[in-house]
Amino acid sequence: MFAIFEIGGSPTSYVPGVFRDRKVAKISKASSVEAVGHKEQPFHPQSRSSSQAELYEQVQAFSQSASTSLVARDIMSSPVATLPLTASLAQAWELVKGTRLHHIPIQSREGTLVGMLSDRDLSRGTIDSILAGKSGSAYLDHVTIEPYVSHPVLVATLDATLQAIARVLLEERIGAIPVVSPDKELVGMISRSDILRVIVSHPNFEQWA
Repeated sequence: MFAIFEIGGSPTSYVPGVFRDRKVAKISKASSVEAVGHKEQPFHPQSRSSSQAELYEQVQAFSQSASTSLVARDIMSSPVATLPLTASLAQAWELVKGTRLHHIPIQSREGTLVGMLSDRDLSRGTIDSILAGKSGSAYLDHVTIEPYVSHPVLVATLDATLQAIARVLLEERIGAIPVVSPDKELVGMISRSDILRVIVSHPNFEQWA
């Protein structure tokens, strides 16, 4: 249900807890997220308050109450706004301001998904320019986003379950995950906001929330 896209665009298998060195406790000892998604293991989010843990608990309640099992294709946002790897910081800021996106998939010249750019990444790029004594939109026009793009990219397939997606967002502490087709083409995005939108729109929401 999940894979990792390297900078060259080639997919590799995803193993919980090893996508980036985030020093986050593993959700389970399963060798793959596919196993986690199809055979749920007992899991209890850490007691400390966090938006990811709260989201997972809400998804658990939803999954137990909903009569159908939702998958990525049911909840993803599509089409997806993207940027090329050669885009400037100024272009990225314009897209963020125009769409209020917090996560932007980045593609190569060939249209291959090669990274993700968050609003935090953009802020880091802007701060770097200020610390270097170079600020203003004119300067940002000449700085590419490439040094600030996060890669590799963790992606979900169209049949990834809602609960599996929530668990991955919690484990990896990421706010969104791209969805790809069987041909590895970008077809959608799922953020925590998309998951919450599905939950609160459920007709029985008030009975279990």
